[in-house]
Amino acid sequence: MAERRGVLLAVLVFAMTASSYQIFAISVLAVDIIDDLGVSRTALGFLGSLNTLVGALTAPTMGRVTDRIGARQAILVLLAISGLGMALMAMAGNWWLLAISAAVAGIPQGWGNPATNALIAERVSAATQGSVTGIKQSGVQLGIFLSGLTLPGLSLVIGWRGALWGYAVAFGLGAVVVARMLGQPDAEVVRARAVEQGPGDDGSVPSFIWLVSGYAFLFGSAGGAIGRFFPLWANEEIGLSTVIAGALVALGGLLGIAARITAGRLAQSLIAPPILLSILASIGALYCAMLLITPTVGSWILWPSTVLYAVGIGAWNAVAMLAVIVSVRRESAGKASGVVMLGFLGGLSVGSPIAGAIVDRWGTYQPVWLGALLLSVASAVIIHPRLSRSPSTAPASSTSG
Repeated sequence: MAERRGVLLAVLVFAMTASSYQIFAISVLAVDIIDDLGVSRTALGFLGSLNTLVGALTAPTMGRVTDRIGARQAILVLLAISGLGMALMAMAGNWWLLAISAAVAGIPQGWGNPATNALIAERVSAATQGSVTGIKQSGVQLGIFLSGLTLPGLSLVIGWRGALWGYAVAFGLGAVVVARMLGQPDAEVVRARAVEQGPGDDGSVPSFIWLVSGYAFLFGSAGGAIGRFFPLWANEEIGLSTVIAGALVALGGLLGIAARITAGRLAQSLIAPPILLSILASIGALYCAMLLITPTVGSWILWPSTVLYAVGIGAWNAVAMLAVIVSVRRESAGKASGVVMLGFLGGLSVGSPIAGAIVDRWGTYQPVWLGALLLSVASAVIIHPRLSRSPSTAPASSTSG
């Protein structure tokens, strides 16, 4: 049983890493891409925006597809598409070809959570869904860590295209390995999960899930601006090398792994998801304040403030995805996850190009960080049960749908 659980966790983490990786690669390799292809910051922002826009628009559909074809098959297909997206990016010789690769990679970007959430709802008992969801969501942070740790060095040795080819091959081969590792679901386990969730529902998405989607849109807009332009800002405005900027990104990803796992466990039984989501958004606002004062106090503050990034900007997704898993029937987990991803990726799509346009127009990132701070505060307000109509108790505290 322990071995099967380990395999399941490995598949979940790998799927989340692969499905979201390209957007981190665009950010970390921004300097190389701009120098090689001569694209503007606005155009670079639109690349990431296209990736997330495709993900946002396709997430509800792919969620329904997941519910129809099954979580295992959905994960295999999204891994193959992730590898294809990275390969197309490595071959791109101009912005338009980069855009095509970003659009292709946008499909797994929006599909990752619906597919993996459905797998958790199908095969994981309610008592451990919080910790498993936190570990699963840490796959995104692992992608941040790997991109910041490996891509700058690989680009110096084999070029940015060679670095991307390495990951393209890894994701493609990963689909083959996962197909052999992840067997078909045990019928008895599936029936047990259905009993835990209680009687069926009418298939509609609960109002709480739509509220989480709105939260995700606002916070996604803030996080998208930060994630997409932090390395460029650190290099251009603060004067850090691309290697040091990448190290900060990697540190944020590494700390984010622990933050997401911890947040998932907290939301399982100790803190109601609406309250925890509001707390995390408030911490995100504090991190944005640290970015605002960095030019004044010095770059040293970026190292300790990375903890705030990991907790505030990085951990909320684990709480939101757990809320989805425990709030709907197993058969509707993909569809409900798609609704939340529509909000989150829609926010990423809006925030990034606006941030790039602001920097190109005014030549400073300060308005971007201020805007991210205000969006974080708004996120904290709309989700808090005392300030909104969100539930005051954790969905995770119940094993029923």
